[in-house]
Order: sequence, then structure tokens, then C-alpha cells
Amino acid sequence: MPITQQKNTMLNLFAVLTLLLTTAIITSPSANTTDTAAAPLELYSFGSTHCSQCLEIKNWLLNPLEREFAGRLKIHHYNTDEPEAFELMVRLERQFGIEEGSPQELFFPDTVLLGFDAIMAHTRRLVEAYLSDPRQQMSIVLKDEAVDFEEALRERFNSFTFTAIFFAALVDSVNPCAIATIIFLISFLATQKRKRIEVLATGLSFTFAVFITYLLLGLGAFRVITLLEKYYWASLGIKWLAVAFAGIIGIISLVDGLRFKKTGDAKQIKLQLPKSVKLRINKIITTQMTGSRLYIGAFIAGFLVTLLEAICTGQVYLPTIILMTRAGSGELQLIGWLYLIMYNFIFVLPLLIIIIAANYGLKWNTLSKMMQKNMTLLKISLGLVMIGLAAYLAMA
Repeated sequence: MPITQQKNTMLNLFAVLTLLLTTAIITSPSANTTDTAAAPLELYSFGSTHCSQCLEIKNWLLNPLEREFAGRLKIHHYNTDEPEAFELMVRLERQFGIEEGSPQELFFPDTVLLGFDAIMAHTRRLVEAYLSDPRQQMSIVLKDEAVDFEEALRERFNSFTFTAIFFAALVDSVNPCAIATIIFLISFLATQKRKRIEVLATGLSFTFAVFITYLLLGLGAFRVITLLEKYYWASLGIKWLAVAFAGIIGIISLVDGLRFKKTGDAKQIKLQLPKSVKLRINKIITTQMTGSRLYIGAFIAGFLVTLLEAICTGQVYLPTIILMTRAGSGELQLIGWLYLIMYNFIFVLPLLIIIIAANYGLKWNTLSKMMQKNMTLLKISLGLVMIGLAAYLAMA
């Protein structure tokens, strides 16, 4: 065979082998990794629009990552103030075996990050790990499982936050400021020689006004704080001011309790209404609750007295409201409202009990002696609850 023909034959054979090898490479399983990688990594992010940390996660971390890995990363953002988003989050929590949720949650196809710190620290590393391994599952397979919304909400409500708010409300309700006012109210009605039914109706009108006014004050504070929570530095400032305030009040209250136990002198108690405010409260009660318009006067007196007493009772109320906003911001704002209503009901509960007891013969001087006898316990309880509230807020 001539040399030229041999060369042509060799070239043709080489071309055929090259074609076969190329075809084998193209059709091999490893070559299909490009098709697999074409599917974007899908993440599910849950947070509230009223939560500054949630907004920081979205704007400073997730959105930049989605732009950096355009076409390869898809992030679904859900606002947990909306019932549908909350239900979806609960479904995913149950699917991933999460027993206690967080205000911020980020779901990967087979793992989840809970809380601001974990999401900020580990998201980028996990995203890069998923995208670098084409064998990874790229999307969440959501199980078709119905969620009982009311049950899920109850589970959120029955948390440690519930206990903290319950005890804060209980301590606030037996606040000497509030009890002293109701004692004066009963003593005033006794001097007026009112019938039992009139005492009961007047007390109920006064208590209802306290509930409404205190609730409105709470709603206003709740709304303002919730709006400020959108701004990270404002939110952080509010949180640590509340921690400091609650801690200081707690320490002063403990000192008051120990000092009163030693001296028995109520004048040395630091956490109490100024004398001028006490006189103003007494004047409001005596001037408003007279004549035929007794019940209307009792309601007006309750409203005005609650505004004045907020100087004292707000020492517990304000830090607790901040805790309520933080409890509700990551799930549903409805939870925060429920906490607020519960708090105010507990706050007026002792007033209702005292009014009913007075209707059945409890004397104001007996009640006054009871309060003096238990002053140390009340002050120490307040101190412990406030310090506990400060610690819990610091960790929230």
C-alpha cells in the first residue's frame, strides 16, 4: 500500500476514533451534570416586615447572594405577619422536625438555619456548598400536609414568653400604686355611705376604665415600637434600653423590699408615686365621683387615674410590651395583640377581686393592713420578675 494511502487511512481511523470518543463523553452520565446544575437552588426565607433583623437578613445577605448567583439561586421570601406564610412555615417546621421556631428561619432543601446569628454566619457557606455539588437536592419537596392554624398559634402562645408576660402582668397587677388607689376608692365610697350595689357598679365602672385606658396606652406603645422595629439600630437601641431599664428597676425594687423589711417605713421606698401625684389622684376621685352621675364619674376617674399611675405601673408595662413585640414580630403580630389583652386582663383582675370582696364586707383598712404586711414580698417579687425580664430580653 502506498505511503500516501496509508496516511489517509490512519487519518480516517483517527477521525472515527475521535468522533466515537466525543460521542461517548457527551452521552456519559458525568456529562449530564450541566443539566442537573441548571436547576437553581431554592431557599425559603421566613421573617416579618416589622422585624429589623429580618429586613437586615433580606437586604444585606439574601438579596446580594441572589444577585451574585443569578440564575443559580432562587430565594422565596415570606412575610410571617400573613396567615398563609405562617402556615407554610409551620408545615416546613414540622417536616424538618423543628420543635421550637425562631423569628427568622431559612430553609434549604435538606437543612434549616434558625435565628439571626445562624443565618448571617452560615448561609453563604451552605449556598456555595450546594452549588458546588451537583448531586445535592436543589429544591424542597413540600409534603402535602394540612396545618391546623389555631393549634399552631396556640403552640406559639404557650411558650416561655407566655410565662414571662404572665408573671410580669401578675406582679404589675399587685403593684402598690394600683392597690393604694383602689383602697382609697373603697374608703371614699364607704364615707359616702353608698349601697352595696352602688359600690359594686362604681368599682366595676372604674376598673373597666382602667382596663380600656391601660390597653390603649399599651396599643399605642406597641404600635410605635413595632414601627421602629423596622430600623435595625432603633430596634437594637430599644431592646438594650429596655434591658437596662428593667434591670435597674429590678435592683431598686429588691433594695426597697429589703429596706422595708428592716425599717417598716413606707416613706423610704424609692419606687412609688410622688406625693403630688398621689394627692392629684385622690382629688380626681373625690371630685369626679359625686352626685347622680356616680358611674360616669367613676369611669372618668379611672381614665385619669390610670394616666397618672402610668408613671409607676409603666415600670413593668413598657419592658413587657417590648417583649410582646419581639414575640409577635417573627410569627404573627396577632400573638403580640393576644399577649397585650392577656396582660391587661391580669392587671385589672386584683381590682375586680377587691371590688367584689368589698361588696361582701371587706373593709378598706383591712386591705391596707394586708398590703403593708406583704409589702416586702411584693417588692422582692417585682424585683425578681424585672431582673428575669431583663435577662430574657437580652437573649431575645
